[in-house]
Amino acid sequence: MLIRKKAPRRLLGVAGVIMIAVLTVVGLGSPAGASTNVVPAHSSLVKSSLIPRGDVYLPHGYPKGAEIVNYGIEPIQAYDISLTNDVWRLNFYLWFRWKSPDGKPADAIDPTSTTAYDNASNAETNFQVSYSYTDAQGHEQPTKLADGSFYQLEYVQCGFADNFDLARYPLDSQQLTIRFENTTYDSNQLDYVPDPAGSTSQKFDVPDWDPKGITYQSYIKHYTTDFGNSDSVGPFQNWSLATYSITIKRPLSNFLAKLLLPLLIVLVASLLVLFLKSEHEISRLALSASGLLTLIFLQQGYSGELPPTVPLVLMDQFYALAYLIILVTFARIIWETTQVFHLKVSADTFIKTDRILAVVLGAVFFGGLALMILL
Repeated sequence: MLIRKKAPRRLLGVAGVIMIAVLTVVGLGSPAGASTNVVPAHSSLVKSSLIPRGDVYLPHGYPKGAEIVNYGIEPIQAYDISLTNDVWRLNFYLWFRWKSPDGKPADAIDPTSTTAYDNASNAETNFQVSYSYTDAQGHEQPTKLADGSFYQLEYVQCGFADNFDLARYPLDSQQLTIRFENTTYDSNQLDYVPDPAGSTSQKFDVPDWDPKGITYQSYIKHYTTDFGNSDSVGPFQNWSLATYSITIKRPLSNFLAKLLLPLLIVLVASLLVLFLKSEHEISRLALSASGLLTLIFLQQGYSGELPPTVPLVLMDQFYALAYLIILVTFARIIWETTQVFHLKVSADTFIKTDRILAVVLGAVFFGGLALMILL
């Protein structure tokens, strides 16, 4: 009997502790009045630097009753790509096609007037849009297609800002990405979906770059605020985010001819100094010092294309290795000069070792170069 009486009490005690713990976690994790259903259960978190603030999720379905807006983009010309300012420009056609959800007026939601580019740059001066379908006064008004859906086509000229990743410069590839979302309707009301009827061509010429492909993608963007809308139905924190990306890569010829070749010439000239006898100390020291100064000027030349606050890039690593090799050469020449002219050691003593050292240092540079490129 004692065991039967204590068992329920123990179970109640354990249940009470668990309940208190759950309430504590819920109370600490969710501020008063905040909704815990902040992200749709049918979405998965995307870990990327796509947006500077908030979280991005891949949707695997859309809320019932939401208006599905099919979008497509046809690029015309990309230009003014500036790695220094992280900006670029694109002229393109953009179209929307949508059907209003059941139970709503036929033209309840027109996404055209409420769609905004969240990475537009200097919109006041760079943004221009021309609508294909307008009313008698010239205002935007979508046309109705035979299947009952609405359609609008616009020609856009706009500048965009991107956070270019330059860690692999000058062997880097970049994404020219257009991001847009709705400023009025959250994902429970409107969702952008790539148009299956869009162009399947991956070809698009970008001046001074090699294009590698075009991709469309839709996301759910979660904000940590409800924008103060206390009348909203649901959390009002999840919004549909549409993207269009052009992948570009720097031409290999640019790296080989303009950046790597001058570096190799300076490095080889500096290593050839080791083939001179130690008795030519003035020539050896002058050539080695000139090589070191030339490297500094060459590095300043390509750095002008990069933002002033950019961290260490791949090309900087190449130059760091070249600096090290020339400094070793310079130190070797100074040591030999001391041995020959102060300690009276024969200059012929160092000829063979110097030439072997030149070959070894050259091999170290090319080996290090290959490793840095592959890794």
